Amino acid sequence: MIQMMMSTIGGSVAARRVRQQQQAWMLRRAVGFAIVTSGLAVIVAQALQHALGS
Repeated sequence: MIQMMMSTIGGSVAARRVRQQQQAWMLRRAVGFAIVTSGLAVIVAQALQHALGS
């Protein structure tokens, strides 16, 4: 009965669960992209230091 009341108020429980899973996937993707990008920035900085002899 509570689920029926919730579904009439804010959508179905399954729809909210799918939305939460999509948001979690996007967050994981963004964090992974940030990690890879920062790693590449470190590699480029080290290559520049090596090339310039600093």
